[in-house]
Amino acid sequence: MTITLDNGKLRLVVNPAIGGSVVRFDALTPDTAVALMRPGLDDDTDPNKLAMYPLVPWSNRIANMGFNWRGQHYPLASNLSGESCPIHGDGWQKPWQVVYQTNDKLHLELYSSHQPPFDYRADLTYHLKDSVLEVVLSVTHLGDLPAPYGLGLHPWFPRTTDVHLHAPAEGVWEVNSEQLPTEWRPLTKVAPWNFTYAAELPADKIDNLFTGWSGKARLCWPERRLELEVTCELPNSRYLVFSPTLDADFFCFEPVSHDVDAHHLSNPQNHGLKELQYGQTLKQRCWFKALMS
Repeated sequence: MTITLDNGKLRLVVNPAIGGSVVRFDALTPDTAVALMRPGLDDDTDPNKLAMYPLVPWSNRIANMGFNWRGQHYPLASNLSGESCPIHGDGWQKPWQVVYQTNDKLHLELYSSHQPPFDYRADLTYHLKDSVLEVVLSVTHLGDLPAPYGLGLHPWFPRTTDVHLHAPAEGVWEVNSEQLPTEWRPLTKVAPWNFTYAAELPADKIDNLFTGWSGKARLCWPERRLELEVTCELPNSRYLVFSPTLDADFFCFEPVSHDVDAHHLSNPQNHGLKELQYGQTLKQRCWFKALMS
């Protein structure tokens, strides 16, 4: 069953049972509702057909069906058809429980312990404040042994012919055929995919992670006379951009806390993973502000 938040300026529809996902996020005008994220259907059961879902206890892919941490190997199971790597953790595929709700705020909770070393409680809050959606996602480790955690959000946006992205960053990871990182390169003024200034999305596939993000981005749809400001507090100093081709009707701009497959990179915590002891918490806070002219 979906839950609707409405503050008169924004409307948010959430399905707690489908990964705590946002079904749709709209700006309200006197005449209509304007989609700020790619809208899904209330009865969709696939989070990848909805508007946004949380990433916990990690973001994106982990290679080799598992990883080593503090001398112990932890196998992971594949969790998405067509993917050779475990992806996005399990929070997006689990039902969340409602802790409380009001007309403009919803607090969800998830406990998960089936996939060592991850034994955690996650909290997810959606809050409509004037023309801003605030999303707070946190994870608290409940296991006896320390474990590496990461967080992120996976929103889907309408891709139009005129959409532009402005998201200053320092560098980007090149990837292989499995979308795993191979080489980091700095973003110069003439480098491809440099969104330091508002730029169009590439015509070909992009599924790459950007580092050194300022935490501020702007998505612009000129013909729709619509902009969306995205602001994130640390630890979200990275984002991932995904869109299959120019013909796709969507693209993803994902604020995340760690590099793809950081679990296998040298010094994983330098790549954004956060080791948590029992009772310790990792939190991220993001804001999505609608600007209409």
